[in-house]
Amino acid sequence: MTDLVAERWGASGPRIVMVHGSLSSAATAFGEQQVLADRYRIVAPYRRGYRPSPDTARIDPDRDAAEIVELLGDGAHLVGTSMGGVIAMRAAALAPERVWSLTVIEPPALPNGAGRPAADKLAAALRAHWAQSDLTDLETFAAGFLAALSMDMRLPSPLPEPLAEAVRNLTTERPWETGVPLEKLAATTFPKLVVTGGGTPGFEDVADALAEGMSAKRVLFEGSPHAVQRIGRRFNDELLDHLRSAEAARTA
Repeated sequence: MTDLVAERWGASGPRIVMVHGSLSSAATAFGEQQVLADRYRIVAPYRRGYRPSPDTARIDPDRDAAEIVELLGDGAHLVGTSMGGVIAMRAAALAPERVWSLTVIEPPALPNGAGRPAADKLAAALRAHWAQSDLTDLETFAAGFLAALSMDMRLPSPLPEPLAEAVRNLTTERPWETGVPLEKLAATTFPKLVVTGGGTPGFEDVADALAEGMSAKRVLFEGSPHAVQRIGRRFNDELLDHLRSAEAARTA
């Protein structure tokens, strides 16, 4: 049984497991989705390395995916944002029989976008950033990372400890080589949704490749942040339509 700590919202209804990304954590990433707890049981774990879950020396997407599978129980909807989307897709490939639907939000599965100009450019920029950076200078590293993603975001200085922890975790990742098993996902039957906000061209290329490769619905909320779920109601309405469609298909 996994020893991850999780936020749990809602007492009844189908389960949704929500997986946060690299520069956020469960409560922060999915605060706008708590309103769905009137009809769903939401489980939002803190990934290993993000307190109050246990510490780790490095982020391991395969270990993370296996731990997410444990939280699916006998079946659940699965939602992942940013690197959490990559982990969610890897989890879905490990245990497709436990996944009722899959929703991913700007997952940086850059190897799956290889050959598409913006994805290749972003992968090269991130590889160079890691190679040229002092990984112990967390503020500078984080600023350079956001610049590579074309995100105009000013972080507080000094970094609050939860954000410093997240950046330390990020320095151990290798997003330019962390893809997903697209052929396995394409062979699954659960409904799939790929969402982006339009701010990072490389992520748009990746999302297009993923949607085409696994026959997913593709939705762009133009002008939204990287964490598109934070726009709230518009995203929630799209997610609810997706979940209801998946539930109707399961009971048909």
